[in-house]
Amino acid sequence: MRMKISAAILAGALAIGQAGAAPAASTVPQTNASAPRQAPLPPGPAASIREAQGIGRPLLYWAAAGAVIITGVILLSLDGDGTTTTATTGTGN
Repeated sequence: MRMKISAAILAGALAIGQAGAAPAASTVPQTNASAPRQAPLPPGPAASIREAQGIGRPLLYWAAAGAVIITGVILLSLDGDGTTTTATTGTGN
């Protein structure tokens, strides 16, 4: 039972991580030969270094997926049975 829960949590975390880190789907408009061409847009403001390097959102998604995995491991390690075994060894003098 524990392995099934672990596998489900791991699969969910990987799916969430991949879905979050995937680039957004963009639709390219169909070009029509009879349509007039538009002038290009004027240049915008400069991007920040993080935005230019593209590390803003994917890093957030990977961190969230890592947090989900760590939380799952912690929750699985907390065994609610309340049973413990203790083994002692000693050398008799």
